[in-house]
Amino acid sequence: MGAVAIALTAANGYAQTALSSSFNHFVTGFPLTGTHLSVGCASCHVNGRFANTPKRCFGCHNTIAAPGEPQSHPRTTTLCEGCHQTTTWRDYRFIDHAQAIGPCATCHNNKFALGKSNTHIATAAPCETCHFNTVTFSGAKVPADPPGTAASVAAARPAGGAGVPATTTRAIEPRTGSVKPTGASTAAVAPAAGKARSHPDASNGCASCHNGVTAAGKRANHVATIAPCESCHKSTVTFAGARMNHAERVTNCARCHGGAGATAKSPNHIATNAPCETCHKSTVTFAGARVDHSSLTGTCLSCHNGATAEGKPPQHFLTTLPCDTCHRTTTWTSAIYRHTSPSYTSHGPGLGCSSCHVSNAQTVARRFPAFRPSCASCHFDKYRPLSHLKFRRPAAVYYTVAELRDCTGACHTFADSTQRVVLTRGFGAHRAIGGGW
Repeated sequence: MGAVAIALTAANGYAQTALSSSFNHFVTGFPLTGTHLSVGCASCHVNGRFANTPKRCFGCHNTIAAPGEPQSHPRTTTLCEGCHQTTTWRDYRFIDHAQAIGPCATCHNNKFALGKSNTHIATAAPCETCHFNTVTFSGAKVPADPPGTAASVAAARPAGGAGVPATTTRAIEPRTGSVKPTGASTAAVAPAAGKARSHPDASNGCASCHNGVTAAGKRANHVATIAPCESCHKSTVTFAGARMNHAERVTNCARCHGGAGATAKSPNHIATNAPCETCHKSTVTFAGARVDHSSLTGTCLSCHNGATAEGKPPQHFLTTLPCDTCHRTTTWTSAIYRHTSPSYTSHGPGLGCSSCHVSNAQTVARRFPAFRPSCASCHFDKYRPLSHLKFRRPAAVYYTVAELRDCTGACHTFADSTQRVVLTRGFGAHRAIGGGW
């Protein structure tokens, strides 16, 4: 990360934070977002220590350095950022089930998360016995092995009993867990009554039957892959609810996510021709993408419009210029603008923008437009005639502001009204970058 020197100060009881500091925390590899922006620097950099500062949430949120998970929290790993965001603990990016180390029912108990519905198949088996998908409850495989289990009880029901036709299969309804007939769409492939096909012992080699001849195989628009069926399809009851195994896939996402095989860019996606994996790092969700501005093809305003991404605040300088005229993609702050208008004269770094742009607008209204483009168009009221003698005889005469409208020009003092003999020569008495008159 390199040597970084920051002065942590605390004056009058007010601690320095990212909001009050000019230091760009982005260069450390740990950008401050959400509530981290208002946390005092010394809260993490104790005693001015910067090396080995934790970057993982649990490094601080361990109930010692900062509040951690409460006792009622479900059993999970210490990778807090798998689910939580930095705005508040209750704002979740998505629930990363890979961090859950307890049984499903620890959360799916109708208290923390949705559990069994009233119409769920009667069973005391753990959720994961039938449900293999952590995105949806659909695609569950109902076991049919030992007597007394849910499947054996269902198989013993009379044909058409409980309102379920004997020629249909049962599917778990997404997000409710309720049992419902899958209808005519599954009736064509459902086994005949009394011949329910159970796959309790078939966990691999699916293609030996599901080859399009013996049993239904890949459809024409299936994702292009040579992987075994069971790599993604975990249910032996339905092809629905397949969990794509991206373990071997880290590049060329567009091969599938091109709009035909899998979800592709939405119409309001950021304009870019970069590969998906340039920004999207998760194979579980499209959320949490890290934007690489070097690969974007659209203008700043196409995203930074206040809807897709942060745009101009209400108090922003009124201008029609593109964002990148002043701002850089690494940070919005420390805007840099260079005047290119021939009407602008550099006044040096000591003069603030608001000294001329008094209306917080791009156009500067000169107070004395009759003297444009000379200095007097702004500084007319500061001109002092008695300080600018023109000649002494036969009577003292002084220059008018119209004669010396360009304050940085020459100012000669003559001996008399003939203006032939110069007593003193003043070349460039004033300078725009002189820091004063």
